[in-house]
Parts: sequence; structure tokens; C-alpha cells
Amino acid sequence: MKIFSNRNFLHSLVSFIYCAVLSCYFAGNANSEEINVKINFRSQSYQKSNIDKIKLNHPIRISQADITNHLISLSYKTSFLGSDRERIFSFLAIKKLAPILTKAFAKVVPGRFIRVEVKGNKGLTSFDIFAFKKYLNWRFDSIHGEAFFKKNDVRDAEIFAWNLMPDNGQRYFKTRSDKRIQKNWVVASLKLPIIKSDQEKKIFTGLGADSSSTKIDPKLEAKLEHLKYLHSKKLINDDEYKAQQKKLFDKHF
Repeated sequence: MKIFSNRNFLHSLVSFIYCAVLSCYFAGNANSEEINVKINFRSQSYQKSNIDKIKLNHPIRISQADITNHLISLSYKTSFLGSDRERIFSFLAIKKLAPILTKAFAKVVPGRFIRVEVKGNKGLTSFDIFAFKKYLNWRFDSIHGEAFFKKNDVRDAEIFAWNLMPDNGQRYFKTRSDKRIQKNWVVASLKLPIIKSDQEKKIFTGLGADSSSTKIDPKLEAKLEHLKYLHSKKLINDDEYKAQQKKLFDKHF
């Protein structure tokens, strides 16, 4: 009877330890970022949108691969001294946003633009998106809970909290009246240039996310290099390159 009890005790102890280890494993590997996305369509004349005189060509057809490429390319830099350039959207945010925005562009009617709010662990990121001619416009109000303008307590004046950082195929928007550059507003070609290999490595190793614990998969790196080789030899075009890139992105993240 004593042996049976000891066996039961050992079995319970082993089960407890096993469950505890599993719980720690899944807790450590579970996704700690919760992404909530809110989208609505607003009129061009909405409050102070400042785009009431722009002729929007909505709706438009844009592939999910192209939207993914746009989201990956968007980056910013804070006004803090010595701050580095950072990606605006994490892997999970891009994966969730890309299909939603693709559908939104197919549904938005003429005279309206897309208003987006993305809430994650770092805070609220809010922005407007609209298409004009062969360009997408990305205009941000806040990034990770930080508004574009913030009050300087020392000078008692409004200063910039961050600036967008245009990449290839992107530029700042300039006002028609005084040619003033809007550094929270990026105008990007619908068909952005494909992402270079070194940029891909930075993206897939977690630039803009929690990169300290993320390492690139050697198999993924090999596939990216092979994809780049096929494109350099003109065996695949830009569209196919981005489509295959998106598949790798979806599969590994």
C-alpha cells in the first residue's frame, strides 16, 4: 500500500512538473503582442482633412503583396538625440493589416479616404490612407501612442515628436501654397521598388519588433537569397518577386 502511494505521489509530481514546464514553454513562446485594428471611411471634407481639393481615384485594386511591401517600408525616427530609424509596424501588425487594407481599397468609394487605428502594446498608431493618380498617401497622426506634435515644456511650444523616413519610391508631401514639407505625410508609388536583400534581412530579423530574441532562420535566408537571384537574372518579375516574398513572410511569421 505504501509503494502504491509513493508511486501515485511520484506520478503526480512528475505530471505537475511536466505541466509546469509546458506552461512555461507556451507562456514564453506565446505571442505577447495583441493587435486591434479599427477602420472606417471618411469624407474628404471631414473636419480639417486638408485633402478636399485632391481628386482621389477610389476604389483601386492593389494586391496584398504590394500592400505588405508598403507596410514593411514605412519607418520613422523620433526627435530624441541619437535615436535610430525604426519600422512603424511589427510582423503581426503587418500580417493583420495587409488583407484588411487590400479589401478596404477595393470597397472605398470616390470622395472618401481610409482612416485606420492600430492599437498594440506600444500604444495607438493612427493614420489616413488614400490614392491619388499612381500614388498612395500615408499620413500619420500618432505612432505608438506619440502624437506628431507635442508640447515642449521648456519652450512652451509645439514641436515634432517624430518624422517619417521616406525610403525608395517615397517622398514627403509638399503643400501647394507654401511648398512646406509635411514630415508626417509620405507619398509612395503604388508599385514600390522591391526590397533589397540587406533590407530583407533586417526586416526578417525583427527590425521594428522585439529583435533581441529573434534570429533569422538559415532556411529562410537561403530562400530569400535564391529569390533575389531569380529576380536579378530576370527569371521572375517584380510582381512575382513580391508575391513570393509575401508567402515567405506569411509562412515564417
